[in-house]
Amino acid sequence: MASPAAEGAEDPTAQEAPHMRPTRSRAALIGSAVLVAGCSSTVAGSAQPAGAGPFTEITGRLDLATVDDTLDLYDVAATPDGSYVGLLTGNLGTANRQGSVLVELLPSGGGLTVGRVTEGAAYAGDGLGGEVYVAADGTVVALGPVVSADGAGFDLAVTLLPAGAEQVDVALVAPDPDLGTPDEGTGVLSADGTTLYASLRWEVEVDRYVNRLAAIDVATGELVASEQVQVETDGVAVVYELALRPDGGVVALVQNTRDRTGAESGAQLVEYDADLQPVGDPVEVLPDESYDLGETFEVLPDGTAVVALRVDEDGADHRLVTVRDGEALVGTAIPGKAWDVVVDAAGRHAYVNHTREENGAAVATVDLTTGEVVADVVLCDGLGTGAELALAADGSSLAARAECPGGAEADPLFLLG
Repeated sequence: MASPAAEGAEDPTAQEAPHMRPTRSRAALIGSAVLVAGCSSTVAGSAQPAGAGPFTEITGRLDLATVDDTLDLYDVAATPDGSYVGLLTGNLGTANRQGSVLVELLPSGGGLTVGRVTEGAAYAGDGLGGEVYVAADGTVVALGPVVSADGAGFDLAVTLLPAGAEQVDVALVAPDPDLGTPDEGTGVLSADGTTLYASLRWEVEVDRYVNRLAAIDVATGELVASEQVQVETDGVAVVYELALRPDGGVVALVQNTRDRTGAESGAQLVEYDADLQPVGDPVEVLPDESYDLGETFEVLPDGTAVVALRVDEDGADHRLVTVRDGEALVGTAIPGKAWDVVVDAAGRHAYVNHTREENGAAVATVDLTTGEVVADVVLCDGLGTGAELALAADGSSLAARAECPGGAEADPLFLLG
C-alpha cells in the first residue's frame, strides 16, 4: 500500500469527512461518521482490584443540573479515593453558555452526592463537549473547546487542578507551526499526570480535516511532540481514540479507510512510544472483514485490548473483540452501538455503555472468558444515547452517563452496582 505522503495532497494527512468521537448534540448530526471519544474515564496509572462481577441494577442517579443549569454533564472519571469527578461544560457557544465546573461526586448510601465544585476553563462545547482525566495522585485534568480570540471558531484549553489545590490553572493548547490551533481533540493522561497524549483535529477546508498526534504539557499547553498518524493507507487513516501503553507511550485505535470510496475500511491498533514513534506493525482487529468500524476500546495492564466495533455498514452488527499479541481471541455480539467500554482489573468483565437497537441506552456486562452478555441494565428505555463510563477505583460501582431526552432529569448520571 502507498503511504499517506504518496497521495500528493497539500498536506498528506488531510482527510474527507472522518471525525472524532461524537459528543452530545453533534452525535445526532453526523450520521454514520464516527468521532474519537475517548474514553477518558479511568484513573491514569491506577491498578484496580479484582472486579465485582456483573453490574445488574441502578443503585442511584444524580441530576447535575442542580449544580449549574446552564452547563451540561459531558464526562465523568473515577478518582483514586473511590469517588468520581464530573465535568460540566457549555453547550451552545453563546455568552451565557460558556464555562465549566469540575464536580466532586461522593458515594453515599448506594448513590452519589455532590462534594466540592471548582470552576474551570470557559468551555463552550457547541456539541464538541469535553473530557476529564484523573492522575494516580488525584490531579484532575480536563480538555475542551473555548471560543477563539477572534470569535470565529474554537481553540482547545487544558484545565489543571493539582491534587489538594483549590483553584485551577488554564492553558491554551499551543498552535502547531503549520496548522495553527486545533479545533478538536481527545486524549489520555500519562500515568504521572504531566502529559496529555492527544489526537488533534484541524478543519483546513469545509469538511476537510487534518489529524495529528500530540503530547501536551498539561501545565503549559505546549506541544512536547507532534507527529502524523504514520500509518500506510491508500485512503485515510484517522486516530479515533487513545489508551496508555503498558510499556510507555500510547495505543491508538485507528480507522484505516483503505480507499476513497469507503468500501474497504478496518479498525487497527497501533502502538506509539513516548515520542509518538510507531512501535511494531499495526494490528488488524478483524483481518477477515472487508468493512469494520472501531467505536471504542480499552487496554489492560498486560497489553490486552478490548475493542468495540460495528461490523456491517448498515449498523446492525456490533461486536466486542479481545485482542492479545496481535490475535483476536474472544468475540461476542453486543446489543447496540458502543460509546464507551471499561474492563475490571481481573480482565474478566467488560462494561459497555451502548445505544440499544430498540432505542434507549443501557450498560451491558460481557464475560470476556465466555463471550457472553451476562447483564444489560437499561438507563433510559425511550429515546436515549449511551455515553461515558467510569469504574470505581475499588471496582465496586460503575458511573454511567447517558442522554435521555424527555426524561425528568436534564443531566442524569447513573450509578450501577
